[in-house]
Amino acid sequence: MGHREQVSYAWREAIVDAEVSSLHAAAFDHADEVEPWRERLERHSLGWVTARRDDALVGFCNVVTDGGRHAFLVDTTVHPDHQGTGIGRELVTQAIEACRAGPVEWLHVDFEEDLGPFHMTEGLFRRTTAGILKV
Repeated sequence: MGHREQVSYAWREAIVDAEVSSLHAAAFDHADEVEPWRERLERHSLGWVTARRDDALVGFCNVVTDGGRHAFLVDTTVHPDHQGTGIGRELVTQAIEACRAGPVEWLHVDFEEDLGPFHMTEGLFRRTTAGILKV
């Protein structure tokens, strides 16, 4: 295996719609269609964290805001070739730190049951009761 550069992380780094769309498609196994990520981020996000290795986008997470004290962690995504390497945890940790530096008091996250150990270990989040409705 050749030398691989370290992963670099950035808050609110400029992104290209195609690269985030491709990452999301690979991670969630759906068709690779370009979606308007930049427009969504500009309109709804407090910020986002990118993870790059060798200049390639290998991880991403988004912090959506209500414009006040609440934010929501969504779209935490790591390319399948890089899962299990700590990138997802670092994305979430960096998002938490960015929220702590801003106006946010509460960072919410929801997740599929099998991802509970990821979000609930090491004190990242505490369990609460919540409701959800698919519309």
